Amino acid sequence: MESNEKVEGYRWVILIIVYLSILAFTFIFQSIPPILPLIISELHLTYAQSGLLMSLFALPGLFISLPGGFLSDRYPMRPLGTGCFLLMVGGILLVGLGKDLHVLWLGRVIAGIGGLTLSVILPKLLSQWFRTKELGLAMGFFNTGVPLGSVICFGLFGKMGTLWGWRTPILLTAIYSFFTSIFFLSFYRPPSSKDMEHSRPFNLWRSLKEMGCPIWWVGASWLWFNAAFVSFATYAPNFFLQKGYTIEQSGFLAGIPLLGSLFLSPLMGYLVDRFRHQEWIIAIGGIGLSILILSFNFSTSFLLLVTLMGIFFATIPAPIYSLPPELLKPENLGLGFGVISTCSSIGLFIAPYLIGKAKDLTGSYAFSFVFISLFFLLTVISIFFVHQRKTHPPKKP
Repeated sequence: MESNEKVEGYRWVILIIVYLSILAFTFIFQSIPPILPLIISELHLTYAQSGLLMSLFALPGLFISLPGGFLSDRYPMRPLGTGCFLLMVGGILLVGLGKDLHVLWLGRVIAGIGGLTLSVILPKLLSQWFRTKELGLAMGFFNTGVPLGSVICFGLFGKMGTLWGWRTPILLTAIYSFFTSIFFLSFYRPPSSKDMEHSRPFNLWRSLKEMGCPIWWVGASWLWFNAAFVSFATYAPNFFLQKGYTIEQSGFLAGIPLLGSLFLSPLMGYLVDRFRHQEWIIAIGGIGLSILILSFNFSTSFLLLVTLMGIFFATIPAPIYSLPPELLKPENLGLGFGVISTCSSIGLFIAPYLIGKAKDLTGSYAFSFVFISLFFLLTVISIFFVHQRKTHPPKKP
């Protein structure tokens, strides 16, 4: 009995490991937007080129997320996690020390290979340890990691970049990621012998067929949400800068929407545990965000808009991440999170470039906000098909 209690208690240690790791991922991913005006100025970039600094981080996810999730279902997490951290640290060092734009792009790609594979592994770890209870709550806490890391980036990195150069926050991110990897190696352990991954059949195509369509609609919803999220996060600081705010104020305003997720995601996770119906929560959030983003073209009450965005932002990540364990068998769970990560990578890769190109062509952010609003609306449309499958599952022959 005492042994079982210790095992149960260790899941909170796993949650800490996962949380520190997702912070490392977020610091690397979101380190660029707060200092993007400084990079544009120093390297004389177009908005499309600067958008690629964000997009190229997501490019590897198009190819490695599915295999990464599949391997996480069949092989031990420790070597996979170690490889992810090595790639993340190596890539971010290239960005921090590189003098040429192409070196920076290469560094973002390398960091993306490690970071996006890690982003598949981490929710799988939580699903293993919190399988029987409190999974929604655990996912709620997990999903505060991205907003907390983003708020730190937007609140501090711009100021650091102004005082000590834009490379300083990048290199500090590499240091944090290195120490997090040590913590991961020291304290991670698998939940039990029955969850050893390597005993399962090695057939990716069969596993993909077993999962069915609903997980892909979850992935599509996450794709559009991330397309909208990364587009706003990338260009909002520059938008506010053009409206007369300082770089520090611009970073602060751009980070406010993430505060809602930071404080409300655990509540959303609790609501998922208690009432389910994730699709309705996601739909409410997507519609609200679509309206608010469009309002940037008609209103100058930016503080009010970003504050309201924070409330609706919180309604989407935790419900999305609680759906794969509900829709899939345990032996395909890692692959399911790989689907979500792959779809996310598509949105993260394409959106910043498209939004930057729209700004280059029109000279205004008006069309950019229209596109971002459409992305949020598509988030709602995609999750509707998940709701349809859950309420009206196909009949078995």
